[in-house]
Amino acid sequence: LRSKGLSLVYVGCESGDDIVLAAVNKGETFESSLGALAKLKDAGMKRSVMILVGLGGREHSERHAKRSAALCNEAQPEYLSVLTTSFPRGKGRVEMGYEKNDDSREIFAEPTPREGLAELELFLQSIDMPRSGKTIFRSDHASNYLVLKGRLGRDRDRMLQDLRDVLDA
Repeated sequence: LRSKGLSLVYVGCESGDDIVLAAVNKGETFESSLGALAKLKDAGMKRSVMILVGLGGREHSERHAKRSAALCNEAQPEYLSVLTTSFPRGKGRVEMGYEKNDDSREIFAEPTPREGLAELELFLQSIDMPRSGKTIFRSDHASNYLVLKGRLGRDRDRMLQDLRDVLDA
């Protein structure tokens, strides 16, 4: 594909947490996603990774944020974006997935906008990109409640402050 001119691949990892990935029947794991991202890098392709804020629901928000950040920290993609999970066709499939794949007793509870922003804050806090790193971050999709843009190594602290300003308002 690279020899045919393909230089950028969009990868919808959605989460780095195996419980979340199993619940939504993604068919991937942390390790399989990391392996695929490594193969793309080795092939000389740029990677644009997408993570879905809120996919872990309220119960798994923290582990979803931290494991997703861990995946991105290990892969060091060239581009990273977050989108906010939405359910235009209802939450039934996701609720059933969590009931089947998770031994907790709670049914999937969609985070509020404020909880989603708090999850995004934890995700960004957990990101560890070198200051010289060039990973471009965006949360500018129409599904998001706050637009953030920058390079993670250089601009992470500013984006976190912008996010905290909104959460503190």
